Amino acid sequence: MFTHILIPTDGSELSLRAARASVQLAKALNARVTSVHVYPARFFVYYGELVRMDDRLQMTAREACRKEGGRSLDEVDCLCSPAGIPYERVLLEGENPWSGIIDTAERKRCDLIVMAAHGRRGLSALMLGSETNKVLTHSKIPVLVYR
Repeated sequence: MFTHILIPTDGSELSLRAARASVQLAKALNARVTSVHVYPARFFVYYGELVRMDDRLQMTAREACRKEGGRSLDEVDCLCSPAGIPYERVLLEGENPWSGIIDTAERKRCDLIVMAAHGRRGLSALMLGSETNKVLTHSKIPVLVYR
């Protein structure tokens, strides 16, 4: 059925719980896993108006995000290795996490995306948007949402 599962991770506890469930699913299906973490390409601060950080701060923020993304991917690796699941990691810089997730799934030929939903409801879900909703809306690959 499914032979290659993509697990997007943002480092949150809910994302890690979804990764645990995904690894169990991969084990049961004898599937391989690719995990992806997408971090922002540009950073802004809000101080009265939206202001772009200077280049030095941009580099510092980008490096911090790269390290944090690496740690998030390490957590998934620690789930896959003991289970004997073939695992690949992708650390990606991008404007939109949802787009990076879909692009990675297509490029790596994944046949299922398993990702967490943070469970925002009502007005906050509408105002803040949801990477999961955007993946669901734009992906041609099946998406399993973990709550």
